[in-house]
Amino acid sequence: MEQLKQHFEKGILAIAMAVMGYVAFTLFMDADEQQTKIQEQKDERELGGGESLLGEIDMSRYTAPLAKLDNTQPLTLSNPHNLFNPVQWRKTPQGTVFKVEKGTEIGAGAIRLAKTYPLLTKVEFRSVAKSGNGFRYRFAVTREAAERKKDRIRMTTSVDGENLEDIRKIFTLVKVSGAPDDPTALTLRMSDGSDDITVVKGEIFSRVDGYTADLSYPPANKHFRNRRSGEKLFFAEDMHNIVAINESEVVLSTASTSKRTTIRLQ
Repeated sequence: MEQLKQHFEKGILAIAMAVMGYVAFTLFMDADEQQTKIQEQKDERELGGGESLLGEIDMSRYTAPLAKLDNTQPLTLSNPHNLFNPVQWRKTPQGTVFKVEKGTEIGAGAIRLAKTYPLLTKVEFRSVAKSGNGFRYRFAVTREAAERKKDRIRMTTSVDGENLEDIRKIFTLVKVSGAPDDPTALTLRMSDGSDDITVVKGEIFSRVDGYTADLSYPPANKHFRNRRSGEKLFFAEDMHNIVAINESEVVLSTASTSKRTTIRLQ
């Protein structure tokens, strides 16, 4: 009986060892097969073939909120939004009352630009005469954009030779083209810092150096004609400074608020 028991235990042990050997062999074969597949996929990726094991990842739930940020609308706190702009009621000089809803019914926003006019700088070569060892060149000059009124009228001036300033200190003659006693063109460097100009004999040089504007204020039936940059306008119980004028618009600055308003030609 004791011998049978010992043989039984040996049998059980042999079976257990056989099972363990089978499991170890199976694991080894699976691992080898898996390693082979990994190596094959790696080789395919290096050769540019095959598909990603992860596949295509759906990122729409993350990209959709980001796309909304690209189409955000600016926060508007001006009229007609009244969170910080209480609705006003105003009375006209005729006695009628109206509601200020858009902000363009009164003040700088109600100004209308009717027309702009160019301000020209015109220079004409008039004559040449002998002067000492050189020549004196005479010009006619008109500067409509000058700040002082007396500088805007047409005037004559002259300069004795190249690299010298004219007697009215408007320009410096930097080049004489052609014969000194009969030039075909003369190049002038303007004292105001603007670009050099070339005056051709027999022609009038002309350049736009600014604008004036005709404006109106309908709520009070006011008209402001031929106004220049730097001038002040009084309307809507406030002072407004003309900051700039170009061919198609005027920029105003309101004195009480320093707010700038651009009025475009209609």
